[in-house]
Amino acid sequence: MTANTTTSEENLLRSGGQPQEPSTPTSDAEVGGGTPNELSEIFFVDNSRRKQSIKIQVKLCPEGVYLRRETDEDDHINEQLIRIDDIIGSRYGPRLKKRARGGLNSCRNPNVPGQEADPEPDSDNSAYLYIYAYLKKEKPLRRVQTLRILRFRSSNDYGVNLQTAELWHLTIRKHKRGNGSSSPADCGKPLLILLNPKSGSGKGRELFQKQVAPLLTEAEVQYDLQITTHPQFAKEFVRTRRDLLERYSGIVVASGDGLFYEVLNGLMERMDWHRACRQLPLGIIPCGSGNGLAKSVAHHCNEPYEPKPILHATLTCMAGKSTPMDVVRVELAPGDKHFVMYSFLSVGWGLIADIDIESERLRSIGAQRFTLWAIKRLIGLRSYKGRVSYLLAKDRKEPPVEAAKEAREIPVESDQQKRPSLPLNAGEFHDLPEEEEGDLDGEQFADAISLDRSVYRQHADSWHSAMSRRTAYYSVGGPSMRSNRSRMSISQRIEAANAEFAEKVPTGTIPGLQMPLPSSEGWICEDGDFVMVHAAYTTHLSSDVFFAPDSRLNDGLIYLVIIRSGVSRHQLLNFMLSLNTGTHLPIGEDPFIKVVPCRAFRIEPSSTDGILAVDGERVDYGPIQAEVMPGLINVMTTMGQ
Repeated sequence: MTANTTTSEENLLRSGGQPQEPSTPTSDAEVGGGTPNELSEIFFVDNSRRKQSIKIQVKLCPEGVYLRRETDEDDHINEQLIRIDDIIGSRYGPRLKKRARGGLNSCRNPNVPGQEADPEPDSDNSAYLYIYAYLKKEKPLRRVQTLRILRFRSSNDYGVNLQTAELWHLTIRKHKRGNGSSSPADCGKPLLILLNPKSGSGKGRELFQKQVAPLLTEAEVQYDLQITTHPQFAKEFVRTRRDLLERYSGIVVASGDGLFYEVLNGLMERMDWHRACRQLPLGIIPCGSGNGLAKSVAHHCNEPYEPKPILHATLTCMAGKSTPMDVVRVELAPGDKHFVMYSFLSVGWGLIADIDIESERLRSIGAQRFTLWAIKRLIGLRSYKGRVSYLLAKDRKEPPVEAAKEAREIPVESDQQKRPSLPLNAGEFHDLPEEEEGDLDGEQFADAISLDRSVYRQHADSWHSAMSRRTAYYSVGGPSMRSNRSRMSISQRIEAANAEFAEKVPTGTIPGLQMPLPSSEGWICEDGDFVMVHAAYTTHLSSDVFFAPDSRLNDGLIYLVIIRSGVSRHQLLNFMLSLNTGTHLPIGEDPFIKVVPCRAFRIEPSSTDGILAVDGERVDYGPIQAEVMPGLINVMTTMGQ
């Protein structure tokens, strides 16, 4: 029986001529009265065109659902396997009012001489099992929606038939759990879904109701839908929700990359950020215009994206598996300010950032705005003077020889500027330890500080600054500041907690922006005029920009693409036109365009006028540096670890 076989009002008939007792599925390994490993039944389907029934054996096992169809003509046999990974859920109970295609109905076998099927009773005592699957097909890569309906009516008692259908339903869920997936339907906690109603040209709510909600219903996924009402709503929601970890099994963003950026930074501003990043996998459903992360996840999982990106991404979020993903810690220092943010997509300076940000004025014409503005920028090509520094990956060699000729090493620091490096375990991240129960002083102290991180966020940022870097370096292995709390006043405890909190947030391991970069640690610096410097850590910057083909979700690398001034417009045009296929990067050495896999980088513009973009959002112009934090968060995938 093929995946596309459908029936109208055909009957699936049990073998035997007399009414049978309730169906008892066969079981190869049933333990302690629990759900069995295998279930098998013989059904018959009426075929009105051939005026005969078709015998079908349906077998449920850990690999999935086997359907084996036999016909009397030349003993022809067709088989189909619906893989357990392709099944998103099942439902059992009475017949749905709306006739679903692909149904298999059960009653007596009409092929037995002298036996005819009894007419349908006015009250249907049958129990139905609806199996929802999306079969993965190759060439072209796609998902095919498939529904199989099993009708159980071996008994005149609806309750008995319902028990048989329930057994099949529970066995399907058991096999999905045994396959390494932790379905949201099984964890007992709902998903938190954050939806931007203005995404998708203002049709975000409609897209969710028509394309996402039906799949969640099929998979029996419980969810809490939160509609964003203003900018930074998602960030504040995940930052301030105290029961976030206890209430939800994961967070799904139904919008573009901008809302995912809000959620990520909201999580990183929580006191329990480390536990939140580990326990709450993040998913993305591309309802917006910038969908680089959704495309990158699909590429990583070898899942289809077009022509139904929302459908495919929703299936990924319901697979019950997650994969660690790198996050990049970004520091900015425009003027006398200092900011720390967390990025998952890219940092841009120059051509692509200019096109992305400046074309916002043409948003009404859709994706064509990028093409039009790219032509404009190529005609009036700009270059930016500044310095680009990068720290090569540990297992990488120096850049190509000709590119290295352009690079110069930074002078060695003076003895006063030297600092000890962080120990090997300094990259480990920790939450603030919980106060011991029954500690009265601890409770009073907790009441003394607001749970809103914004109260002392300024203090935490000051510990990230260049002038306080020495303290942060030496405090990693030092004694706990809680040891003297019993002798501290309330103000001293607050000050000590702020200092301790600053140590627990993910502090960078590279020097501060105002500090020189030590060449002894492998830093390479390039000065000059640049057309573009763009750092990416996912394969796609948008659904049609295949920017870093070698990137992986958790490879611990930043792919820094540098284009120097002097490149011809023809070469730049070829670069832009090849972005959608990933063939834009030079194969060999190129004097103007190169890609550098690195662990950290710094951009120091010489001018005060220009555009810097982080994850497609414009930030204050000035010195900026970034460092990769491998596998910091978990994203929902179909492949798992």
